[in-house]
Order: sequence, then structure tokens, then C-alpha cells
Amino acid sequence: MRRSAALALPALVALAACRPAGPEAQVRAAFETCRKAVEAGDAAGATELLDPAFRGPEDMDRGAARLFLMGVFRREKVGVTVLRNDVAVRGGEARQEVELVLTGGSGGLLPRDASRRIFQLRWRKSGGDWRLVSLEGDAST
Repeated sequence: MRRSAALALPALVALAACRPAGPEAQVRAAFETCRKAVEAGDAAGATELLDPAFRGPEDMDRGAARLFLMGVFRREKVGVTVLRNDVAVRGGEARQEVELVLTGGSGGLLPRDASRRIFQLRWRKSGGDWRLVSLEGDAST
């Protein structure tokens, strides 16, 4: 009996790990995917989860966001350090507020430029994915 219980425990742990994450965790995972793409200099990856109706600063749409990032990545490497990541989900909509330290430079030991920023993101569930609908940023602190 003990042997079968010992064998069942790893199977139960594996099943629990396969359980779909809650909506807050899904939004955080979508944000993390975008963050990693930004740090990798991948404009297509960073904009992949933008909703077709996306609106950003200065009424930037999805295509303009991709072109903007391509221009930034051509000039420098970008680092993103997350200081705070708050998510609130209501049904198929989520609001996220993140506080970040953004660094830019040539990839040396010390960043050439760093700024602390707070962004408000609005996400919408579309099919099985969370899509970024809007992004608003506060002034540098």
C-alpha cells in the first residue's frame, strides 16, 4: 500500500502542475513574455500580444508600436526590471499597474540611461489568450 501511495504522489504533483493558472497569473505570464521580448530586442515578439485595437501613448497603434520598438532596438539594448506588478481581473478584462526601471545603453556593465516608470495596462481575454488593449505611462520618477 505504501509503495502505491509513494508512486501516486508524483503523479498527483504532475497533474496539479498541469492545472491551468488563474487569470491573474495568465496576465502576469503574458506581460513577462512581452518583457523578455523587449530585453531580447525582439519587436515582433514584444508586440505579438497587442490587441488589433491596441492604443498606446500619443494614440500609437499596434503597427506604430512595432516600428517604434524596431527603431529603439536598432540603437540600443533595453533592460526592464520589474519593481511592482499589480493585476486585477474582472471577467474577461484585466487592469495591471507595473512599476519598472528601464535601462538603455550598449549593454555595458553600467546603463547609460535609466528611468523609473509606472505604466497602466488594460488587457482583454480573446479566445484563450490575454491581449494588451491599452498602455498608459506616467512621467519618469
